[in-house]
Amino acid sequence: MKTPPILLKILQNSATKAHPKFNKSASRKGDGGFTLLEVLVIALIIGILSSIAAPSWLAFINRQRVRTVNDRVFQSLRLAQSEAKRTKRDVTVTFSAPSVDPPTITFDPPLATGGSTQTLNAGGEIKPGTIKLVSNATSITFDYLGNVKDQLPLDTSNTRRFVATASTVNGAAKQCAIVETIIGGMRTAEGNDPANGGCP
Repeated sequence: MKTPPILLKILQNSATKAHPKFNKSASRKGDGGFTLLEVLVIALIIGILSSIAAPSWLAFINRQRVRTVNDRVFQSLRLAQSEAKRTKRDVTVTFSAPSVDPPTITFDPPLATGGSTQTLNAGGEIKPGTIKLVSNATSITFDYLGNVKDQLPLDTSNTRRFVATASTVNGAAKQCAIVETIIGGMRTAEGNDPANGGCP
């Protein structure tokens, strides 16, 4: 069947003419973006989730800071002990007063590997006023065998031992390095309960 020429002409003319209402009549399936209501709901959900997560994130960061300082204290004690054995002479480790911020450790004589003073701020990553370091004696001395030379104070368990405790300023997180025996046995502990292996 042949298309009549008049109908063919009408179809050609309508195909070439622009439709002024084309954008308004087009389908909206291809439109991208969000409505204001959708954006507000997403912002509300993000706000609720961040308010739930923020305190636990802050507690995690504080625990990591305390762990970093405690690890540095423990490593310093081990280093002083091994240096005393290596050089066959006494090495004294002196801890700064609790009011010093950031806390420092001083070695006498200075260590060949690290000098005489070590600042416990993880290279500036731990900000002042966040961590405090308290010890039950101002210093500890290791002799040429790595044994504890100086008399240490009596603690609650009636044994002489050295304890250096790192904690947050509010005391929420707490870890300690302990020199337990006169022959220089060391360990670390966490928490506030000495009966369960925590810090005294």
